[in-house]
Amino acid sequence: MIKIEDLSFSFSHKVCFENFSVIVEDGERIAIIGRNGSGKSTLLQMIANVNPNGAYIPQIIENFDSFSGGERFNRVLSQALGTASDLLLLDEPTNHLDSANRKSLLRMLQNYPGILIIVTHDKEILQNHVDKIWHIDNGKVHIFHGKYEDYMAEIRLRRESIIRQIDT
Repeated sequence: MIKIEDLSFSFSHKVCFENFSVIVEDGERIAIIGRNGSGKSTLLQMIANVNPNGAYIPQIIENFDSFSGGERFNRVLSQALGTASDLLLLDEPTNHLDSANRKSLLRMLQNYPGILIIVTHDKEILQNHVDKIWHIDNGKVHIFHGKYEDYMAEIRLRRESIIRQIDT
C-alpha cells in the first residue's frame, strides 16, 4: 500500500492538479490519463520521488545510447523487474516498441503482481490491463474505478446530461 498526500503541480499560467491525495492498495492497476501538458508524467515522477523503492521507468530513457528505443526500454524494464519491486511506474511504455516487444510488455503487465501505475494513451492497455483511471482534467485528478470503455461511456452520459440541461 502507498499513501499519496497533497500533491500539487502548476505552471505560472495554469494549475494542472491541486491537493491530490489517495491511498493505493496492493495489486491495484492504475492508468493516468489526460491531455498533453496536463501533468501526467509529472504526477508519475512525483509518486516515484515519494516512493523510492518503486521501479520508475520514464518516457525518455537515456542509458544504453547504442540501442533502439525499444531495446533501451526492454533493458531498463528487465532491470526494474529484477529489483522485485512491489510498485512499477511506467511512462508511455509502448512509445518505442515494435509489435514483438509490445506483446512482451503486455504479457508482463498481465502477470505483474504489484501496484502498477502507468501513463498511457494505449487503448488496449487502458481496457485490459488497468482497473482504475486517474484522469487529470480542469485542475483535478478524477478517480474512476473500472475499465476504460466504462469510463468513456460515463463521460458521454455526463456530457449529454449537460447538453440537455443547457437546451432546456
